[in-house]
Amino acid sequence: MKLIRRISRIACAALVGGAAMVGLSAGTASAQPACPNVHWIGAAGSGERTPADVTADDGMGRVVYKSYRDFARLVQQSGRTITAEAVDYPAVPVPADGGALGWLGFMGSVDTGATALGKQYADFVAQCPTSKVVLAGYSQGAMVVHRNLAALDGNPNLSAALLVADGDRLPQDVTVNLGSVTTVPGKGKGVAQDWPILAHAPAPLPISLASKTISVCDLGDAVCDYNPDAADDMNPAAVAVHTSYARNQSAMDSWTAPLYALVTGAPSPSPAANPVTVAAGH
Repeated sequence: MKLIRRISRIACAALVGGAAMVGLSAGTASAQPACPNVHWIGAAGSGERTPADVTADDGMGRVVYKSYRDFARLVQQSGRTITAEAVDYPAVPVPADGGALGWLGFMGSVDTGATALGKQYADFVAQCPTSKVVLAGYSQGAMVVHRNLAALDGNPNLSAALLVADGDRLPQDVTVNLGSVTTVPGKGKGVAQDWPILAHAPAPLPISLASKTISVCDLGDAVCDYNPDAADDMNPAAVAVHTSYARNQSAMDSWTAPLYALVTGAPSPSPAANPVTVAAGH
């Protein structure tokens, strides 16, 4: 059960290391008087939806919320409109004891999230059939997004997907791959892919989906660049890699401009000197 113990250490360290808290979703489709050009659905990572912090990061977690704010700024500068909502799911931490029941509970959270995202997506596009939709997730949230992609192949509303530190990552997927893991061929296997039966990790994405999916992973990330042969004790550096994404609040992350280009079909503009302030969920 080395995998379970190692993931438990990742989750605990990530929480201690300051993973962002979560808030209630704002800007849901039903709350909008008119349909936007673009709608963002964001899935938080493990432990980022605690009741004590229901107002932070609009329910999406630190990484996904920062990605939304930067992306929304570009969208608004182009004269388009954008709304957002968080996936309403537990996003439970990986169990500290590493027991089998806890691990199954974690995967149950992923399943709940995948179901919730699918319903939220269907509800939104039924109301706004011409709006473009972006799906984004970090860590456990990336798995929630990933597990919806195959079912959305060919769906006209799905414009792009963003997977950051995806536990379901497959090196052979021909996604738009970003991050230092791309410097080493074959690296970047998600931790859930090591136990595909228990974790029912998804199969490779069809090219039609992979071409509109950005997968971000840095070398040594214990979740998206899992090493089954590593020592049982978790290397603190691997935890640090996993929790290092989107830390620079004053700079746009490397995936924001490519994501904007996928959605709009045009090169992204540079952020304005006096950027637009994007209210949560709008």
